Amino acid sequence: MNFSNALSLAERTAFVTGAGAGLGRSVARLMAGAGACVVCTDIDADAAKATAAEIGAQGATAYSQGLDVTDREAVRAAVRAAYARTGRLDAMCNIAGVAGDGQQVADLDEESFDRVFAVNFKGVLFGSQAALEFMTGAKRGAIINMASSAIDLAFPGTASYSVAKSAVVMFTKTLAAEAGPFGIRANVVAPGFVPTRLSMPGNDDGDAARQACLAAWAQRAPLRRVGDADDVAHQFLYLASDAASFVTGQILRANGGATMPW
Repeated sequence: MNFSNALSLAERTAFVTGAGAGLGRSVARLMAGAGACVVCTDIDADAAKATAAEIGAQGATAYSQGLDVTDREAVRAAVRAAYARTGRLDAMCNIAGVAGDGQQVADLDEESFDRVFAVNFKGVLFGSQAALEFMTGAKRGAIINMASSAIDLAFPGTASYSVAKSAVVMFTKTLAAEAGPFGIRANVVAPGFVPTRLSMPGNDDGDAARQACLAAWAQRAPLRRVGDADDVAHQFLYLASDAASFVTGQILRANGGATMPW
């Protein structure tokens, strides 16, 4: 098998949460471009539908569904429906997430913490559990979970988000240990700063404050730039493909070198 074939997802099915915008949308589009049938889900059903339509317009196959990843039974039902439609589940991409509201630890209220933790961690847990139902019997599959550079960098006002993303990392390592004997790989993508609706809400490209923020983040990375959505999406493609067939339990830090833990 040559390397280009190793990256092919032809005749495979990828289930993507958070596919309506930002990083999830880029992952869905890239996997479809690699040949996968992509199931696009998002709490914003119209946004998921738009992503699927865009993929279809490019000649690839995609379906869409509204999905609240904090609802365990809804996630299970959505994955079962996808499997019933395509007959397989090869890649589960748990990407849906929300940012914290900037509360510092002394002021962090339980409702805010629970909301951030439910989407960013429980969504990963429920998606992974639903995928295992089909991947275990097939003895193959890749579960790819979204974390963040917040697992390495601490900033005021990010406690709930950082805790949830750090929990995703240890959960995924445990999942890799448990699911490996069934031929299932589990990995984490932990991107650096990428300007999206989630990370920079309400700012357009002409906003001076936005440009200053981007410049500051670029200076943190040895590559002296911030990432874009495709920088992150390519990591999901790699981890879903046969090129990563011997990679599991790992954190892939696509952050321009902003963090380099030993």
